[in-house]
Amino acid sequence: MGSNAGLDGIGKSEMLEPLRIPNVYAITHPLEAEPFSTRAYLFVADAGNALVDPLPLDDSTRAQIEQLGGIARVVVMTPERRGAAEGIATRYSSDVVAEPAHREPLFAGAVAIRLAHQRRSHEFAISIPAIRAVVAGDSLVGIPAGALSMSPEGDYADARKAALGLRAILRENPDALLLTSGQPIFTGAYAALYRTLYERAGAEIHRINLDELDVRDERGERVEQPSIYHIRDAEVGFVVGARRLGYRVSTLGPGRRFCPLHSHAREEELFFVLEGQPSVRTLAGTIRCRKGDFIAFPVGASGTHQLVNESDAPATVMLLARSEDVEACYYPDSDKLLLDTDVPIAEGVDSFIVAASPQLDYFHGEDQQRQP
Repeated sequence: MGSNAGLDGIGKSEMLEPLRIPNVYAITHPLEAEPFSTRAYLFVADAGNALVDPLPLDDSTRAQIEQLGGIARVVVMTPERRGAAEGIATRYSSDVVAEPAHREPLFAGAVAIRLAHQRRSHEFAISIPAIRAVVAGDSLVGIPAGALSMSPEGDYADARKAALGLRAILRENPDALLLTSGQPIFTGAYAALYRTLYERAGAEIHRINLDELDVRDERGERVEQPSIYHIRDAEVGFVVGARRLGYRVSTLGPGRRFCPLHSHAREEELFFVLEGQPSVRTLAGTIRCRKGDFIAFPVGASGTHQLVNESDAPATVMLLARSEDVEACYYPDSDKLLLDTDVPIAEGVDSFIVAASPQLDYFHGEDQQRQP
């Protein structure tokens, strides 16, 4: 399949093509013997630009790159492109990264995601959570346009395991999937990838064991938080194809808390204690829990809760919730309100945290006549 093609048969490079994703550009080369093109990607950032899976550059493309600030780092996903990467790195005095560790930072806002059981060892994708995009290299192919393909079964030692290994990309819940072979997918990438993996592995993609989860202090990687909220947990739902139920497994050390005291307007939750003796703080008092306990949290004030570990040993809990496109949460300890929406309701903003008091009149601030 063309996804395995090296640099032979590559036509003349195109100019840098700006994508609908801000500050991301594609460099496209047609393949003479294949019915699709191959791509490299340039990510532009104040901290330094990154070129991903580079191809030979013509003079016009080099000039555009130099106008954008050059290249600080070259990331090689396809081994056949290592030669092009070395030449580009020499020209721009860039770093070259070819075999990053799992979750290793690669460039501004991007981390490596190792992919198990693929055609090559050390295969990886690049996750950029802030824009819900994943660069998949040639581990997937955008053929036909708008859909995805894996390589033929004979290219893998075990094609079913290869499909299960690509669930590491599902875990990132991508909306956009940037591919180096075939057409990228700019929206609906999760659904397209799920269909591809299901076709190859069947219902096996819906099962995962505790010992297969990617456990880490995920929230601590994304935001600064007080030390009592640092925990180790793992996303489960996205990995196994869940869309209307969200679930994860979290381990709290002694004295740690999962999140502040809060209630939900729409998302009902359930906790199940796998190990240890966690506690659940509520408006009606604290519930002392033990292994095997189910704890329900209905929507509204009666479901207000905070998961804490007041014991002297770690506690592990499965957290399950209904997933809603629009949600409001109230935090009584700090008197604040969180609003999440499925579409931005202000420029680039789909999540608000505001003070809940004082409540404002409907026409507050509207007494000044404003021109349309």
